[in-house]
Amino acid sequence: MSEKPKRFVRMFKPRFAPLVKSGKKRQTMRPTPKQMPRSGDIIDCREWSGKPYRSKQNKLVESTITNVRMARLSPTARFFLDNIEIDKADDLRAFARADGFSDWWELLEWFMETHGLPFDGILILWQ
Repeated sequence: MSEKPKRFVRMFKPRFAPLVKSGKKRQTMRPTPKQMPRSGDIIDCREWSGKPYRSKQNKLVESTITNVRMARLSPTARFFLDNIEIDKADDLRAFARADGFSDWWELLEWFMETHGLPFDGILILWQ
């Protein structure tokens, strides 16, 4: 008997919400959670309608998770997915754009300001 898919609610900041809603952003890097999502689980993407925790949540999209990978940004700005370094400029640029940034340096700056480096977490991809 197969296990019922789990639901994972993920909140998105206002700058990313339109990208998630339009389907342009179908991935997110997050700190490693206590309960790990898996392929086949449901991601329920939401945003706050006003002040976080003091306003209603608006649903952006609900989708099936297609992959979950380990992600690491080192203090020297090296990037790893599942312990494999991604170091080609084109690959880094494409990854950053898929995640809602204009380029790799914007992604890196955002993660340094938001989470600090090193950043160890997961990459969640959905349909």
